Order: sequence, then C-alpha cells, then structure tokens
Amino acid sequence: PVYGQVFVCIKPTGAYTLSDNQKQLISEQIIRPVSLMTVKPVIIDPDYTFLKINSHVAYNQKRTLLSPTQIQSLVTGVIQSFASSTLNTFNSTFSGSEMVQKIQTADPSIVTNEYTVQLQKKFYPILNAAESYTFKFNVPLTKGVLTSGISTSPSLKFRDPTNAANIIDGVYIEEVPTSTIGVDSIQLINPGYNYQVTPTVSILGDGTGATAEAIINAKGVITGIKVTNAGANYTSAIATITNATGDTTGNLGAAVVLLQGRYGTVRSYYNNTQNVKTILNSNVGTIDYNLGLVTLNSINPVNVDNELGQLTVSATPKTSIISSTYNRIITVDDFDPNAIVVNVIAKTTWFQKKHPY
Repeated sequence: PVYGQVFVCIKPTGAYTLSDNQKQLISEQIIRPVSLMTVKPVIIDPDYTFLKINSHVAYNQKRTLLSPTQIQSLVTGVIQSFASSTLNTFNSTFSGSEMVQKIQTADPSIVTNEYTVQLQKKFYPILNAAESYTFKFNVPLTKGVLTSGISTSPSLKFRDPTNAANIIDGVYIEEVPTSTIGVDSIQLINPGYNYQVTPTVSILGDGTGATAEAIINAKGVITGIKVTNAGANYTSAIATITNATGDTTGNLGAAVVLLQGRYGTVRSYYNNTQNVKTILNSNVGTIDYNLGLVTLNSINPVNVDNELGQLTVSATPKTSIISSTYNRIITVDDFDPNAIVVNVIAKTTWFQKKHPY
C-alpha cells in the first residue's frame, strides 16, 4: 500500500499511453481540483499484454462458393471483430472456446478449427546500460511444449564479453530446457470429429514412460485426454492422436503436452560464422511458470535490430481463458501484421466418403 495517493490508469483513444504532458495536464487541471487536499493523484500507464493468434481452419469445398483466400479473409475478420468487441479495455477476458465458436459459425462450410495463442510484452530496452526488466503475464505459462517456450524478437546486438571491441549480432533470448518430473496434463486444442473408436494418444519426447488415453463422446468428438502415467525426465514433449485400428473416419484431433515444474531459466544465444548455435550467456533471467512472471536480469544490449528499437518477449499460456485486472489490458496489436495468422485447409475426403455419388 502507498498511503495518501490514488492511482489512476487511463487508456487513450488512438494510442497506447498518454504523453507526459497529457498526464500532467489531466492531473493538475482535471483531477487535482476535485480531489481531497491530502490525496495525491498519480497517473500510471496501462500494462498491455498482446495476443498473437494463429488459427487453422478446415472447410468443405462442396459447401461454399468462397475461395480459400476468401475463407481466410472471412476468418481473419471474425477474429478481429471478436478482439475489438471483447478485448482492448480494462477488466476484459479472452476466451479461446468463445473465439473458436465464432469462427465455427462464420460460414457453413467450416468443418472444424483450432488455434494457438502467444502472449507478448513489448518494450524499449535501454541501450548500453545494464538494466533488469520484469514482465507480468498474469497467467500460468506452459513449459517444455515444442517450439513455444519463452523467446524474444527481433535479434539484439551485444558486446562480446571476451572482447569489448567486438559486437555480436543476431542474439536472441530463449527458455533453457531443464529436467522435469514428467507430464502434468495434456491440453486438447482440437476435438476432431467422427471418431468411431477411441483414438490412440502417443507422447513423444526426450523422457520416458508417459502414457495417456483419449475420451470421446457419442458424436465421435474427443472431450478430453487423461494422463495415465506421467513418465520422467522430459524437457519437451508432443502428443500425437492417431486412429485406432479399424477406424478410418476420425479426423483432426490435436493436443499439446504440459510438463511439470514451476521455475525456469532464460539464456542468450547466437549462431556463429559456421551457423552453429552458441550460448552467449547461460543465465540472463528467470521464469515463474505458475505466476506467469519473466525477469531479465541486467541485460545490456548495444542495439535492437529494428527501426523502433522495440523488443518483444513471447510466452505461451497454460490456459485458454486469459483475464485482465487493475491497470492491465489484453489486446491484439493493430500495428503488427503478424498478430493474426489464418491457415486454411480444404477438406473434401470426408464429404465424398459420406456422399460417394
């Protein structure tokens, strides 16, 4: 608690934050004249968490006159509309299942769809000075899911710790794979359709012993996946769903593996002149997966490899429901052309099997 102060967070129209002059004007001319003498108003910036959404849509060509490009544009518009109507304000909630339902009903030809979402924090690191940064994603983060750990972009430039006159370009920050106990749970990202027999779930990774079973309902849709053996010594794992022997009708079930363990480490690396991955610093920060907290300790970049000098820290949430509180805002970055990516797959096989003539 900070006594004698009231914190005010304002989200401006057409921008992410207020300028210092705007804050001073609002504080001195609008808030202070109507506030108590003993209370000091303090204006703080919103804390933005940006969503990067990758959607995969399967549609039946026999049920629409739309081209793949038109389906792609349609779904992109649905996601943008969903984001603008439910996000970009205080106390908002992103619901993955609600977005999936919006996409599913966008056109009668859409058979099924799945998505992945990344959380991003964007900031301007101070150059040529050792500074620490803390990023509060405020949701549990996944650990050990293939290609989805903590990462940064674009690349950075650092001074060579062995020769200060030498500048190392193409430096990135990533999550360090660490040993874990086993598989914590398996998250269903696409329930698939038309499974007549319970499909087989296989867990592939660098550990051993993990097993799981799928659960389907009467409509042939996967409703969940139960971990029957957590296994041991996994640092990364993926789940594959394949049809059981004799079942040729089930399609598109997909899931990701979530591993056990609370804390992690991040490191910096680059590819040397022989294109070999080389560790620059084996420990530049920490991850608290449960709290969704990422800390970069005393990083000292020379430059950020883009015109704005902005660095993005990306993480993958462990939940499909993401809410904001206090001064936090969840949004999709309208200035990022890669914030929403839609991939379209034309499916005709299932329709032809059911209607051969």
